[in-house]
Amino acid sequence: MPSHDPRDDGSTAVTLTDEQSALLASIVRSWAAAAPAGWLRVVTREECSVAPESDGIGSVRIVVVETPDGLEQETFRPSDELYFETSDLLRELAAGSPTQTIVLDVVIDRDGRTEATVVVDTPRVLVGIRDETSSKPVHQYLERNRAELTALLG
Repeated sequence: MPSHDPRDDGSTAVTLTDEQSALLASIVRSWAAAAPAGWLRVVTREECSVAPESDGIGSVRIVVVETPDGLEQETFRPSDELYFETSDLLRELAAGSPTQTIVLDVVIDRDGRTEATVVVDTPRVLVGIRDETSSKPVHQYLERNRAELTALLG
């Protein structure tokens, strides 16, 4: 997943209703509020499937934090404030997908800049795939985007 660039892998974007967009905006605000002191960017991949062979939600979440020793990447744990609303939204979107699976990619910067994309996909994280098409771009985010993140520091 590029930092703020839309997917270029041929994925089909999911159009959200106004209500779904408003809920997603609330979720993003909640996640930003849960970020630790010194945070610079939160990056998440939320995969949801309602297909019988891969039913569930798989999340890969990191936060890049500015420390006295430089930038560090940590596992991000959002608050439980909108846990059920988030799960319900992901399941609703997956149920409407032709593959019964969607991926929500979110990038949140501490300056308020946010990018959220929902695309039709196939199960990857949920079925144990850990590669360039699933979790690696998030797990290796700081390593892959250090120059951009350092520039954000000013």
